[in-house]
Amino acid sequence: MTPQFILVKMIRQITTNCTRMNMYSITKNTDLKIDILIVPIIEEKSLDSQIKSLEKQYQNVISGVVQSKDFEPKKLATSLLFTHDQNVKRILLVGLGKESDIDIKRYKEVIGAGIIFSQGKKYKKIGLLIPSSLVKKFGEYAIGLETAVAVGIASYAYDEHKSDVDAKISQLEHVEIVDTFESAGKRQFEKGISEGKMVAEGVNFARHLGNTPPTVMTPTFLAHEAEQLSKKNKKLKTTILSEADMKKIGMGCILGVSRGSEEEAKFIIVEYWGASKKDAPTVLVGKGITFDSGGLDIKPRDAMIDMKFDMLGAASVLASIKVAAELGLKKNIIVLIPAAENMPSGTAYRPDDILKAMNGKTVEIKDTDAEGRLILADALCYAEKYKPKEVIDLATLTGACMVAIGTERSGLFTPEEKLSKSLQEASEEVGEQLWRLPLGEEYSEAMKSEIADIKNTSEGRFGGASTGAAFLQFFTSYPWAHIDLASAIYASKGKPWIRAGANGFGVQLLVSYLCKFGR
Repeated sequence: MTPQFILVKMIRQITTNCTRMNMYSITKNTDLKIDILIVPIIEEKSLDSQIKSLEKQYQNVISGVVQSKDFEPKKLATSLLFTHDQNVKRILLVGLGKESDIDIKRYKEVIGAGIIFSQGKKYKKIGLLIPSSLVKKFGEYAIGLETAVAVGIASYAYDEHKSDVDAKISQLEHVEIVDTFESAGKRQFEKGISEGKMVAEGVNFARHLGNTPPTVMTPTFLAHEAEQLSKKNKKLKTTILSEADMKKIGMGCILGVSRGSEEEAKFIIVEYWGASKKDAPTVLVGKGITFDSGGLDIKPRDAMIDMKFDMLGAASVLASIKVAAELGLKKNIIVLIPAAENMPSGTAYRPDDILKAMNGKTVEIKDTDAEGRLILADALCYAEKYKPKEVIDLATLTGACMVAIGTERSGLFTPEEKLSKSLQEASEEVGEQLWRLPLGEEYSEAMKSEIADIKNTSEGRFGGASTGAAFLQFFTSYPWAHIDLASAIYASKGKPWIRAGANGFGVQLLVSYLCKFGR
């Protein structure tokens, strides 16, 4: 029997998680029964042999439109063809561009674009033909995994608050993949699909946390979501520290940031021990500001829009440990999430205040809108108790990072060459791009204070991404990397392969790193 694979799309309710399931099967092209068949086409190359074989069923409709140049397969170009076949009614050609330019990132974008196009037409039974040259290029396992990830990410939509049923995105019911595999290759492809759907579910879990309105997504609710993960997967253990608990251990920075909000701060700890407890763990730290008004240094209106996304670092690390546990990785992984709201009020922390972090370092407050680094400081201090082999923090830390590198990459900061190389290799492998930016004495010196140990912002407007990372470095005593997500974690408008809102950047990157790299 052909195995079936479940791909989960997260639909959030206040206290429970529901899933809608997409069914995968691998089917001979003569047995397809679908609304539309998605066929990626490579530019300036003759059609794959499998496409030519498929063509015999459909009167050479594909080669005809390609040879006539009515369709030129440049990146993301599309052409919808009608076959007059009752089992395969339509074929969607999607351009991959030149073969030399095709990497995993582009492949996922093309598959995602085909899925979103099909959902826009309300097609529910989708077929997919993967060019044999790409199977050969990436391997059966990788192409299976990335196909499931691309389909899952593209099919996700945050539309549960729409009251008009017709305005909601049409959900996929079935995805049939044309069977062109040898038996050994097919097993690898199936494994890739199976693991890819876990990754896709994790990415969409992070996206859904980020897309949830801040009136719902409070620190308490985020803590509840972490607890739900450990209830569903006994490999995970979740511990939540209250403000009273944090006060006892001296987490003065997170408590200072939280002071202006009516919502209580939470410190979320999720543990996964997949190896011997003698082995030092990898610690993942995620910034969890569930809404950032700027505090007393309040943001202007336009800058406050989308500040519900200021907890996407937290969402990414929480989703990453979820996927790691489901995959059963033989690694020890700890997630630490300082969660708080940054709000103005009569009790809010002020410019010129001095806060004391968990390790005793004092911080002069120059800007209450530079709060993320403060809550991360306490989390980075807490990480020391695990004697970690490495710590990686993810945070929507600085707008300066976006100014520096745009909106397609995230900034990477680390003094560790090996860690930098491994993270960058993992990022290229999955198509989540990183760009290394500098740390150094000049940035550390810029963060020193005249009246405290350090200050939370430097003077002037230059080098803000690096000075923000340098601030964090003061609280590390272990191999450490900081990923500034502010550049690439959400979009107010969608793209052909992904809808608007949080994109879950960092989840697949971290999972790939944990699977294949490490010190």
